[in-house]
Amino acid sequence: MIGEPEVEGDGGDPEGAWTEGASADVVRGGVRGARTRPWPWVLGAVVATSAVWALVLQLSGYGKESVPALHHYRISGSPCGGSSLKPLTDALGAGHVEVFPADTQTGPALDQAACTLTAQRSVGTHWQASYSTVVTVQLHKKTDPAAEFDDVGSSRHILEPVAPSDDGSGTTTAILATAGSTHVVRVPDLGDRAYLLTSGRDETLTVLHGGAVLTVAVDVQEKWTGPGAVPPPDADGIPQRPPRQAGYRSALVATMRGLMSALSGPASQARNETP
Repeated sequence: MIGEPEVEGDGGDPEGAWTEGASADVVRGGVRGARTRPWPWVLGAVVATSAVWALVLQLSGYGKESVPALHHYRISGSPCGGSSLKPLTDALGAGHVEVFPADTQTGPALDQAACTLTAQRSVGTHWQASYSTVVTVQLHKKTDPAAEFDDVGSSRHILEPVAPSDDGSGTTTAILATAGSTHVVRVPDLGDRAYLLTSGRDETLTVLHGGAVLTVAVDVQEKWTGPGAVPPPDADGIPQRPPRQAGYRSALVATMRGLMSALSGPASQARNETP
């Protein structure tokens, strides 16, 4: 007599191993059911592991943009106040300097201030020079401004050698010349990165230090004050030009150091008040 197919269990377990010839019902109801039963536990383990990794990534700050350091800079008054700009005003040689009120704005992502001072003096014979100095301070509290700042010295500029600087340092460096008349030179030992931009007689020093971007720009305008609407030509028939003025690189660097100290020092509130 042919008997019923037997399922050989392990200790009487109906979900144990099966012999060859077991019915499909036994396979579906027994072994296949046993194979699908662990999946809820596997799924629970995956969910638990994912939760742990999510917590680890959150605590480590993975995927978040780091907040730039402000190096204790703060805006509590006009950046043109106090004596931080004295090296530059002394270099301009003007008898009277007029300082305009600062435009200050604060927000959750950016604090910024800008101020202007003007000065005039005679240069040579029948020439007058007018100087407009603009000081700007930007404190980026959420995003790092380094990428935008580095556009100043990007590959679109052409490297050129230059003679020793006019500040008496006697060092040579590489200058970056744009397609126009603006030249950009890297200034060492000032913040994280610093560039001096020169266009004609205008000079701008800009510094990146963590999330702070500080800029001091000098715009120079020269005017003929002698007889006639325009200066007469010289002996060779060439129109006269105003006498050449020395650059302000050393004065700008000294001014920037004073400004950085005034904005970050413990007594900054007293030193950068509007006079």
